[in-house]
Amino acid sequence: MEKMALFSVLIILACLHVHSVRSAIGSTEINCVRGSNIVVGSISEGYEGDVEIITNIGPYDRLYLEPHMSYNVLTMLELVYSEGDSNATVRTIRPLDAEEIKKDYTYLTYHVTCFNGPKNSRIVNVMDVNDNPPIFQSKTYNITLPKSTIQGSEVLKVTAIDKDITEGNNRVSYSILPPVPADFTIVGNGGIILIKHLNYNSTQYIFTVLARDVGGLNDTATVTITIEHFAFDVCLYNAFIGEKQVGRLDITPEGLHAHTHDGHTSSSKPVVYSITSVIPSEFQNNFKMENPKYGTISVTTALGREGIEKIVVFVQATLQDDASKTADAVVLVTIV
Repeated sequence: MEKMALFSVLIILACLHVHSVRSAIGSTEINCVRGSNIVVGSISEGYEGDVEIITNIGPYDRLYLEPHMSYNVLTMLELVYSEGDSNATVRTIRPLDAEEIKKDYTYLTYHVTCFNGPKNSRIVNVMDVNDNPPIFQSKTYNITLPKSTIQGSEVLKVTAIDKDITEGNNRVSYSILPPVPADFTIVGNGGIILIKHLNYNSTQYIFTVLARDVGGLNDTATVTITIEHFAFDVCLYNAFIGEKQVGRLDITPEGLHAHTHDGHTSSSKPVVYSITSVIPSEFQNNFKMENPKYGTISVTTALGREGIEKIVVFVQATLQDDASKTADAVVLVTIV
């Protein structure tokens, strides 16, 4: 009884083993007289096992496998065959990869060649499977924007590459994960767009972008957008001068000074200072920007006029290497 039970178990295991073997994609006959050109069939990438069962091999035929338009086919397939066999098998060496195959040609192609005879061409359609996630080219994207950036501008572009070979599987869509910044959005090509005027009080935006394919495979990257402000240290300066006095104004606090800053660091780039207007306007010619580089203002003609105690001088700072970046301030001149 024990021997019979053991024998039954062995039969069941043998049956299970047989059913677990994948059948070949196709079965063909070799033709060592005229050759042949046969489409073996289609299979999804990742396939491992027998590709083709070859029959009708004559006793004097000798076969070998050759590349056709798939130049690296011998790294994927092997011919299982010994001289004198009436059958042969083309079998995978490793899982079939559609992306690798389609670099050379649309299909997996090879020759089963008869020694001193014709070639038997074979075509196998290896179908792409969505097995590659989109991958960002960089995990972090950083950019610094001037405060004057125009609404509607594309300020940055992020890119994720999906290595799947077919368009349906490698199409990537982009989105911003919550919390989504109110001032930016992302469009279909990965462009990040400024949709509102930049908030003067905001110095930095940090958010996460998601790249996703049709199957849900995805990747993320972090975007950091720093806002660079160009401004005076203060918006209102004071100066005092005698009614009959001329010469350089002593401006407080600490004289005119404009610079760029991003909320963390400041940069003293070269700046050009100028006087834009004076109120009352009849005093316009009494003031001169003595040194535009350092922002020193001089009174060239005495301010002797009864009933006038204060004069407002409007000044502007312009970055020397970028005239689009300007800042404004006021100097309140008190006549004593």
